[in-house]
Amino acid sequence: MGATTTWERWDSMLPDGTINPGEMTSFNHYAFGAIATWMHHTIGGLSPLTPGYRSILIAPTPGADLTWARTSLLTPHGPAESTWTLIDNQLTVTATIPTGATAVIRLPGRPETTVGSGTHTFTTEH
Repeated sequence: MGATTTWERWDSMLPDGTINPGEMTSFNHYAFGAIATWMHHTIGGLSPLTPGYRSILIAPTPGADLTWARTSLLTPHGPAESTWTLIDNQLTVTATIPTGATAVIRLPGRPETTVGSGTHTFTTEH
């Protein structure tokens, strides 16, 4: 619905575009922002290693019943993305690293790898 931050309530804006008249209607709420950060860093596996995302960590953590995730972020260097799928205990991760940045790829059962800009795909047993 056009949000640029995580809202305090899931129903802050009603389907017809009006604002929920109830209390606690905020369009920029830290608590849910913390959840979104955790989802990006842990589930999606995309987090900064250095300020400004000059160096990026790609280290998704599949768990529970999740079989895929995709997270992306517009860094100062351009878009960064981490996508993973888990099929029959095979984890496939695709990372897109912006120009001028590097990434450390940290996956179970594989040695840590550093890559430059571009799109890179890795597969490992999970």
